[in-house]
Amino acid sequence: MNTGTERRRDPRIPVGWPVVLMAPQGAIKGKTANISVSGLALLLFSEMPEFGEEFQVSLKSPKNDEISVTCEKVWSDKIIFDGSAYFGIGVRFTNISSSDRQIIASEVAEYYPI
Repeated sequence: MNTGTERRRDPRIPVGWPVVLMAPQGAIKGKTANISVSGLALLLFSEMPEFGEEFQVSLKSPKNDEISVTCEKVWSDKIIFDGSAYFGIGVRFTNISSSDRQIIASEVAEYYPI
């Protein structure tokens, strides 16, 4: 349960879900730092992947649900997260199924119970 106050319009939850970005050079593995129901997420990679305006990402929830989304980059930069250096990519989901969005909504609801 969260004890902090979330100030964003749509709360993001801190997560470390495995993520695979499908890049021209192949699949690049990373992890999520946070995610929201509205389709915003911070993805972390040890190397900066090449990607176009839109790209495919596969996420795995804690319950091993596979979530497949199309994303667009909002920003990217080298960042320090939890004391380690990463290439961070802030993304917006441009295409996600309603069932995949519901998986994310369930995780957010568990973190921020009503």
